Amino acid sequence: MDFPVLDKNKVPQGSAEPALWLEGDEREMYVGDVTKVNIPGYEYDYLAMFDQNGFPRRCNRFDGILGPTVMFINVDLLTATYLGSVFIIYPAPSQQPTISFRDGVALQPYFGNPTILAKHNASILCRYDFAIPLDINLEKRIEYNINNTPEVYNFTIPSQTSQWRWCFWSCNGWSLNVEKKAKDKLGGDNVVWDSLLEKHKKFPFHVMVGGGDQLYCDLFWNDDIWKPWFQTKNKANRKAFIPSPEMESFLDNFFFAHYVNNFFYTSKFTDALTTVPFAFIIDDHDIFDGWGSYPDYLHNSNIFQMIKFYAFKYFLLFQAHSNYELSRTHGYFGKEGFSWLKNIGPFAAILGVDTRYERTLSNVVSNESYDMIFDRLYSLPVSTKHLFVITGVPIVYPRLTYVEGALSFLVSSKLKNLSIFQKDGALASICNQFGEPELLDDLNDHWTAEIHMEERRKLIERLQEFARTRGIRVTLVAGDVHCCGIGRFATEQGKIKPENDYRYMTQIVSSAIMNIPPPNAVIRMCHYSAKKYMLNEFTNEKMFEIFTKDVNEQDPPNNNKKLLARRNFASFAEDPAIGAFY
Repeated sequence: MDFPVLDKNKVPQGSAEPALWLEGDEREMYVGDVTKVNIPGYEYDYLAMFDQNGFPRRCNRFDGILGPTVMFINVDLLTATYLGSVFIIYPAPSQQPTISFRDGVALQPYFGNPTILAKHNASILCRYDFAIPLDINLEKRIEYNINNTPEVYNFTIPSQTSQWRWCFWSCNGWSLNVEKKAKDKLGGDNVVWDSLLEKHKKFPFHVMVGGGDQLYCDLFWNDDIWKPWFQTKNKANRKAFIPSPEMESFLDNFFFAHYVNNFFYTSKFTDALTTVPFAFIIDDHDIFDGWGSYPDYLHNSNIFQMIKFYAFKYFLLFQAHSNYELSRTHGYFGKEGFSWLKNIGPFAAILGVDTRYERTLSNVVSNESYDMIFDRLYSLPVSTKHLFVITGVPIVYPRLTYVEGALSFLVSSKLKNLSIFQKDGALASICNQFGEPELLDDLNDHWTAEIHMEERRKLIERLQEFARTRGIRVTLVAGDVHCCGIGRFATEQGKIKPENDYRYMTQIVSSAIMNIPPPNAVIRMCHYSAKKYMLNEFTNEKMFEIFTKDVNEQDPPNNNKKLLARRNFASFAEDPAIGAFY
């Protein structure tokens, strides 16, 4: 999901206040005509990436193996064991590699237990499960290697009694409409990754949580293979259009190559994947921009559902070290989706909510999946004091009421050439191809969209009841919006201290680690709309004014203290004595 852009010259006075427009460099950087297909050409050619046997040509290791990436699975609190997995791709018909782990304590190494997850042409995708005991007092630096070769990788695990440290980030890529000049102005791909890895060297993170958009997959819409579908004339035929075998093969090859390129060659993200165990949730760009917020004839079309199948296939392989068949065995749950719940020590847990697999215009998550989530939450250990709930899109965030005002005018006047949202080119193409300027997925993607408000209220009320009955603090964490800020829910009546208020839930917003921030005009709009609202008669919500200074120690642009339009990540460190994080 991307941020809104309005043109003041095309919106009548009174339709949107305060006025939102872009000027100068901001306008050049962001404003485009969505009636044009604004998609750059491929950054790489699929066939050129692979040899005659179908294995990637570029390998970072002499033995042709791609990877590794290391994932955090859970902590077994009964045995005080850190559970994880390592993922590699190796060429067939090579002998299956071995992966060994040394913790500096045990005399003999631990070995990963391999499971072949999939094969793609000459590539074998393999997961290696490992289990390493936590020391009572000392953190341990775990060194691991593949086939006992000289190249050694490492990650750090906590002790049974020390603090847990973890980080959160989102939006690890560029929207397709961001030009090279804008990227260079921000310092390119690695500026924030360098900062994260430098902090990791000093105070190692035990887990990194990705809040979605770990890569941007919208590029596939650029291919001419979709022209027959785009040219289909009515909605019923578009929904019923049968994908060709060539379309399926194209998607399978695209997602594999795109993941290989982004996970192993693009940025310092590759370094982080080898040394900070991850836990990822999916958001729209891991599929394509705005997934789940389209009308039925598109969302449930054969084309969209085919794209969904391959997007989740490769999300599971690369981002979950799993596949459709093994995902439930590997701890992912939901009526249909892939949510997860992980302990980070005895006092805290992280819930990653899949808000995309079941998503439609009418619901974000199914009722059955919500029930499964809360069944697991109520089964958390009695020692748990803190729960972090990860969603792609923030639950507490400024209401886009001003955009909705402009939107009402646009829909009623049918001005099809007005750029309401600076979509990622792919969506501009779909909107234009089908004459659907009213798709407006960005509004529908927000929890505060009218169609999702009732579901949002019920979710927060269930979390509040969980917090009350279990005595657990709940904190919300999300990304997606390309800026950072903090909001909260709290009890409306009386002066209850936050530590005594079970309705008190902080919302951490952290985005993006790579993508470009919104222009100041958008932040200004959000700042003005970030008022105090009522969730229900007992609970209010608001954004905090926390940014008294910008990163350059100057006053924030336009004195907007609630949201900061800078690339960022969030870090969390535990105080084990009280179960709090800071």
